[in-house]
Amino acid sequence: MKKEISKYLLIVLIIIFVIMLGILVYVKFFYSENNKEYSVLKEKGEGEIIYLDTAIIDLLNKLNNISYSRYEVTIKQINEGQQQSDSDSSKQTGEQNMQSEGTGDTSSKDTGSASEVTNQSENKSSKLSQVDSLLNTDYNNIPWEEISYGIETIYTAIPTIKIDMKTLNVSDEDLNNFGVSLDGVAQSIKAKDKNGALTNLYNLYTFLPKFLSAFSNDESKLNIYNTKLNVLNAYVLVNNDKWEDMSLSINSAIDCITKAKSGENILDTEQVSFDKAYTLLQELKNGINVEDKEIFYLKYKLTMEQLEIL
Repeated sequence: MKKEISKYLLIVLIIIFVIMLGILVYVKFFYSENNKEYSVLKEKGEGEIIYLDTAIIDLLNKLNNISYSRYEVTIKQINEGQQQSDSDSSKQTGEQNMQSEGTGDTSSKDTGSASEVTNQSENKSSKLSQVDSLLNTDYNNIPWEEISYGIETIYTAIPTIKIDMKTLNVSDEDLNNFGVSLDGVAQSIKAKDKNGALTNLYNLYTFLPKFLSAFSNDESKLNIYNTKLNVLNAYVLVNNDKWEDMSLSINSAIDCITKAKSGENILDTEQVSFDKAYTLLQELKNGINVEDKEIFYLKYKLTMEQLEIL
């Protein structure tokens, strides 16, 4: 009798063990799949925030004809043109030398070289004259058509972004308010209201750190976005000559970048980039004391370029 009870008990225990094992395998597999899907969605969400970051800042910059590629593209063109001219000059000089050696006539070589140098100088001067310095830019000549196209592009991406953000635990309130702010931007652009567009685009950008904080624990990344947010606040304030408030915003930006550079995920190799950003923010703060818009825009451009690569 005892043997039969022990036998039945053993069978029951085996059945329970098999059931528990099945449950554990299922839970582990289900959790693993869900975790993988969430990781993919999280990565997509971060990419969407990067897209909005780039798009909003680009529109803000266009309102003052600021472009990060303003100098490097032109310089590259000049260098490439110079290399091509040097190559053509060398080829032509070589041909002339061969002709001179055969005829004993040196006048054609001298004339050709002088003409080539003159052409190179004129080409270089022509390309240099195309460089628009931020110290001499017409800040009222706004490319409204480009800006209108840019905001329409954002509208096209918003439905997908909102769905993803909601799945990533961004609140409905923040998503709705983001949409309201976007409509405010569009209205300002339609009315060609520069000051309104600057303010509304800045308000739109304030949602990006909020969105990111809903699904990311990367404090350094959040502080980078908050650094840019404070710099953009100063950029908007300069349009109304609010120099004292601008200084406060840059102080906040310096605090944020200090926190960002001391984050756990920051590699030693990245410290140089953070140190450069910190130095540029200090320079931007010093520039505010001059109370000169053109100088501020120049330092702002350099600072934002560096922040964009962090």
